[in-house]
Amino acid sequence: MNDRLDDRLDLANGSARQEAVFVGRPFPPSLRAMLESCHENVFCTEARCAAVPADTEVACYLALRDGDPVTGMLYRREGRTITVLSELLSIAGGALEQMAHCLFARHQGVHLIHFPAVQTPPWPLPFPCQRYGATEDLVISLPGTPDAYLASLGPNTRAAIRRAQRMVAQHAPDLAFSFHGPGTIDRADVAALVELNCLRLANKRQFPSHTADSLATLQSMLGAYGCVLFARSGGRIRAGVACTHVGGHAYMHVIAHDPGFDQARLGLLCCFMSICESIRRGLREYHLLSGRYDYKRRLLGQQRDFDRIVVYRSLASVVASLPTYARTLVRGRGRQAKQRISSWRRSWKS
Repeated sequence: MNDRLDDRLDLANGSARQEAVFVGRPFPPSLRAMLESCHENVFCTEARCAAVPADTEVACYLALRDGDPVTGMLYRREGRTITVLSELLSIAGGALEQMAHCLFARHQGVHLIHFPAVQTPPWPLPFPCQRYGATEDLVISLPGTPDAYLASLGPNTRAAIRRAQRMVAQHAPDLAFSFHGPGTIDRADVAALVELNCLRLANKRQFPSHTADSLATLQSMLGAYGCVLFARSGGRIRAGVACTHVGGHAYMHVIAHDPGFDQARLGLLCCFMSICESIRRGLREYHLLSGRYDYKRRLLGQQRDFDRIVVYRSLASVVASLPTYARTLVRGRGRQAKQRISSWRRSWKS
């Protein structure tokens, strides 16, 4: 990487020469390809930083082995806290320890590093830390063809998709489906799709998860990696699925449909079509992200769990960060209790 390096730490280890490189904003052009190749994960790309204020300290940690990137993690520093922006990725325990060492070495005034959602095996870190299950991702392993995927679904799911196709054709014969890539995605159309999603959640008496910052981040990710399905009828967007494609992976960020199409299962049909489009484009996995909904299981989503980890520089840093330590402890216990209740409900229903 020859654009600009803010810092470089030598991590010689055996025969392989390892380095940690820190790159600050504005990021050099070569960083985008490096981040894409490291994890093939849209949540690990520069687009993830769209909603972070320009005056906030944001940088990228790159672990290189013999000059090749093996780990790339974006993070922001606010006072004595570092928050890792890259999420929903797998990282080896040794690599996480190496990153913590490097960040603490570079940022002497930092007390703690917060990893919101990472998958890593148990590892004896030489730092005080807290860890609990934070979220999940339902992932579909994609076969070679849409026909093979359809055949792999259960008979009830296949019947539901065929029934949805018939009902949609009868209910709205002028309904037209179209896929749009980064160059043809209208921001207003994405906003309309998000509005439909918020309306669906409101009808379920749930709070919408979208904010101005999350919408800005979504628009940024779609502008760089988007593959969005819109279903239009009568000049209006009636349903759709907003995805991003990075490497061999598709990530489903928004799925929504007009409540008038509830009986027709238009949302399920759009999701199936988006999965088939990802297969046609040669992708390997389709990430349905969080939410343990029945339709994700029926579409063959397999759960992967991710942990929230807070690493403290020392015991003195724990004492200096007691409010954060207490909040993390309470949230972890609350998350565990919620998971037990959800598991009990699923068992009771079955």
